Amino acid sequence: MNLTEILEKVAGGNTAVGGRLASGALTPAIIFVARIAVCCIAFAVALLVDSISPVWKTIIFILCIIAGGYDIAAGAVLGILRGDYLNRGVLVTLAVILAFVTGAQIEATALVLLCQITSIFIDYAVERTRRSVLETVYCDTAYANLIGEDGKEVTVSAASLQPGDHIVIRSGETIPCDCIILEGSSRVDPAPLGDESGIMNVKEGDELFSGCVNLGDEIHCEVSSAQSESTASKLYNLVNEAPGRGEVIPEAMLGLQKYFPALITALAVLIAALLPIFLDIGVTESIRRAMMFLIIASPLSMFAAIPVIRLCSACGAARTGVLYDSCAAMDGMASAATVSFNETGTLTVGKPRVVSVSASRMDKETLLKIAAHALSYSNTPLSRSVIEAYGGQIYIDLIENFNEAPGYGVEVYVDGIPIRVGTRELMRIGHVEIPDSDLFSDDGETSMYVAISNEYAGCIVFSDSVREDAANGIEELRHSGVENVVMFSSDSRDRAAKLASEMGITEYYSECSRDKLRTSISSLKQGCAPGRTLIYVGRGEDFGGSHTAADVDVAMAGADALTMPRSCDVTVLGGKVSKIANAIGIARYGRMLSYLTAAGAALVKVILLILAAFGASTLWFTVFIDAIAAVAAALVSILAFSGELYK
Repeated sequence: MNLTEILEKVAGGNTAVGGRLASGALTPAIIFVARIAVCCIAFAVALLVDSISPVWKTIIFILCIIAGGYDIAAGAVLGILRGDYLNRGVLVTLAVILAFVTGAQIEATALVLLCQITSIFIDYAVERTRRSVLETVYCDTAYANLIGEDGKEVTVSAASLQPGDHIVIRSGETIPCDCIILEGSSRVDPAPLGDESGIMNVKEGDELFSGCVNLGDEIHCEVSSAQSESTASKLYNLVNEAPGRGEVIPEAMLGLQKYFPALITALAVLIAALLPIFLDIGVTESIRRAMMFLIIASPLSMFAAIPVIRLCSACGAARTGVLYDSCAAMDGMASAATVSFNETGTLTVGKPRVVSVSASRMDKETLLKIAAHALSYSNTPLSRSVIEAYGGQIYIDLIENFNEAPGYGVEVYVDGIPIRVGTRELMRIGHVEIPDSDLFSDDGETSMYVAISNEYAGCIVFSDSVREDAANGIEELRHSGVENVVMFSSDSRDRAAKLASEMGITEYYSECSRDKLRTSISSLKQGCAPGRTLIYVGRGEDFGGSHTAADVDVAMAGADALTMPRSCDVTVLGGKVSKIANAIGIARYGRMLSYLTAAGAALVKVILLILAAFGASTLWFTVFIDAIAAVAAALVSILAFSGELYK
């Protein structure tokens, strides 16, 4: 173990003591608290017992400083080795050394003990708030009804369930684990997961997600994943981990975090050096005032509440079905200037249905069968709609050389015959001429064309309905301060124009292929003002594990998205367009509260600086009030989780 590792272990050994107290992990906390308590008792005895000689008092003070603050000193050395010369450990250690050198042993000892005690209170306030908020997104149940090998039902801990176990879920009970229905049918409410898409009818063979509530009849299920790996647990973990990804401090405040300690430390040096020259003040008094500046130089109280605010914002958003992936995603949403939608599955329901089939070389059923086989490996909504409309058996062994061009369509060999199924652009690339009679559809319809052996064979026409809240959701975006709303559509110009008009969107792009979409997003991003962001909203499957050129990618998906790897910055469950405005509002509210708590703590520091400069304060008072400001900020941070904004 090298020096850095040893210092990390020593400096970090007593951190998060308040968190251990809040969580009930008492052993490490008791050891630390006992150490500080012994030091405090020894300090009090040295102060109050007059019979103790000055030499022994000094020895007691030194022992209290070493025993009570060795982790602070270790953190100071570690900070210096890492180039962080003005971290809290360095500033406190320097103040203690100066106090002791100038003969203020009592102040030096009190400073160490007060710093440790206030750190416990700050950490406890932060951890207690964090746990209270996280409990509201925990939707797992504690017990389950297990059917044993003898066929008898027994109540067991839900955490003990394993894949393959058979359980019974009755009406009103929470689903304990992800499972498959073996027997029965029912109605399930996914609202506890934040999915407000509505109650779902489920039957034998369907998958159920943990955290949902059974509202119908009794069902028998087979567990497919342990509770720790189930959907509800993944939701909890996603919310808990999001504030830890990326820079917690908002970008606008990073400069304050970086330069505030250096500025106040420089002022401390000037105080110590200049006051004896220009005022009738001794060197010892000027150093005492400078020490208070060093204590105030730590930005801890200004930023202590921000991680909790981030978590409260993430939890509050999760209650409404919005999941942020990181702090950067929150900041990006808070700075939104332009919101762009990939129309299919976001502004529209995303479940197109086949309304007509036009065939020029065969009957309609045969054309539909060929198209269904060609699209059998595709997972787009249009492809699934064709396969569903066909309804017959797919012979996978007939499919060869499947190639899908996202946004265009597929090229494949079916029983040795080359087939193209896709957009007009795909037909143009293959030099397939489409009759004028099939080029245009009604305003509410989308067409997919079919070519066999590079000759036009017919088209399939789809219809997809607009989401009920789409127009209101767009209006809410404008009320939230979004300057521009843009729509991308793979449909014809006329169809896209009609959709945009219905929802009040003035800027739209039609006949968008994947390449055109990415190019348009890049162009829109360049048009955003500095400090403002571009949001792209699509279906979860649109991203395919990669990000677009937008500043923030938002996926609209169902609860099943919780079981899949994250591929976007923000996930909106339930499919409501209005949740996009809600996600922006929550992010802005959290950012505003971060600024307010930091400004409040900064104001306290300014007052303390003024008092210290004029000699109207003491080290004890300075440490205590600075800590009170941090604790108050941590407690106020719970406001990021309350209010009408989340309802």
